[in-house]
Amino acid sequence: MDVLSAMSDRQSARAYLSKPVKRADIEEIFNYAGQAPSAINLQPWEYVVVYGEEKNRLVQRLKKARAESKVSCGPGTENPLPDRFKNRSRQASAAMAPKIAEMGKEFNPFVEEGSCSFYGAPIAIIVTVDRIFPKIRYLDVGLSVSYLLLAAQAKGLATCPIGLISAYAQDIAEALDIPSNKEVILGIALGYADPQSPINQFKTGRENLDAYLRWYE
Repeated sequence: MDVLSAMSDRQSARAYLSKPVKRADIEEIFNYAGQAPSAINLQPWEYVVVYGEEKNRLVQRLKKARAESKVSCGPGTENPLPDRFKNRSRQASAAMAPKIAEMGKEFNPFVEEGSCSFYGAPIAIIVTVDRIFPKIRYLDVGLSVSYLLLAAQAKGLATCPIGLISAYAQDIAEALDIPSNKEVILGIALGYADPQSPINQFKTGRENLDAYLRWYE
C-alpha cells in the first residue's frame, strides 16, 4: 500500500477482532514511527506497549477510575467552540450515533467506556513525552503518531487515537510504572478491525480545501 492510499483509506476502528498481532509487526510499525521528523532531531516521543494480562489490568483500573470520576468526552477547551468546529463535531456524532444504537448502546457510555478499554483492541499504546519539553514539542510527537497510524494501515492493522484517557494519566502512570517526569498525552488502540461491527462501517467527512487553506499570490 502506498502512503497516499494509507492516508485516504485509514479510519479509526472502535471494534476489534481477538486475533493477536505479531510482535515483529508491532516493532516494524514503531520503526516507521521513529522515522518522523522533529526539531533539531530531538525525537521527543516515547511509547509504552501494553497487551495480554497487563492490558487487562490496565483496562480494569481505567474502568474503575471512570466509574469514580465520570470524565465525559469533549474538546477540552475552556471557551465555547466557534460554530464551524461545533458543526464538524455534530456531523461526526450524527454519523456515529445510528451505528452505536444499532449495537444496542448509548453514545456517551460507548465512547467513554470504549476509550477506557481501548475498544477491545488487543494492543494498547500509551504515548508519553518528557516534561522537560515545552508544549510545542507535542507537534513532533504528533508527527510520530501520524507515521505510526499510517504504518499500521499499510500493514493491514487498524488504530484509534484516544485522547480521553489522558484524564486518567495518574492511574496509567501508576499502573505502568511511568516515572513522574513523563507526561501521558495519548492512548492508541491497535489491532485487526472487526469488519462486521456496525461502528466500523462509517467514515467521518472532511472539509473542502477552502475551509482550511488560504492563498497569497
